[in-house]
Amino acid sequence: MSIIAQIKKGDQEAFERLIEEYKLPIYKTAKAILKDEDDVCDAIQDTCLSIYKNINKLKNEKHFKTWVIRITINKCYDIVAKQKLNSKKEEKVQLNETRYENNFANNIIVKTDLENAINLLEEDLKLVTVLYYYNDMSISDISMVLNIPKGTVKSRVFRAREKLYHILNKEEVCINE
Repeated sequence: MSIIAQIKKGDQEAFERLIEEYKLPIYKTAKAILKDEDDVCDAIQDTCLSIYKNINKLKNEKHFKTWVIRITINKCYDIVAKQKLNSKKEEKVQLNETRYENNFANNIIVKTDLENAINLLEEDLKLVTVLYYYNDMSISDISMVLNIPKGTVKSRVFRAREKLYHILNKEEVCINE
């Protein structure tokens, strides 16, 4: 019996094992869309809850990974939408406080050169890069999850790779000078 079949029958431990197996792809996908670590954690929690509530609706187990990634993306976009609604409230906060908080958060988080370079990419290129390289998703799966043609996925991966190459080489020149 598959792990998903076990979960559908109510096996809590099977669900925990499944979430453990998919936590890294879920995290990387959320991190590609959301900047704030708290928002990433919220998206992960929402994703896990949605998986738990809707696992019985999954018809084909071989599409589980793409189903999970699609849920994660949707939960991230929900958070982004909520943030846009709340942005009017945030305008009331003094600029000095906001700048201090952003600088403090940015100084705490240590990122590698590659992560920094990926964060410089446009959102569409960043998302396909994370899905393709970090989550090991195929072009077909990414196409299905994002609901875009395979050719578009291929060209975005190619453009992202080129931009990352130029960004990283530019940083290397700056470091060597």
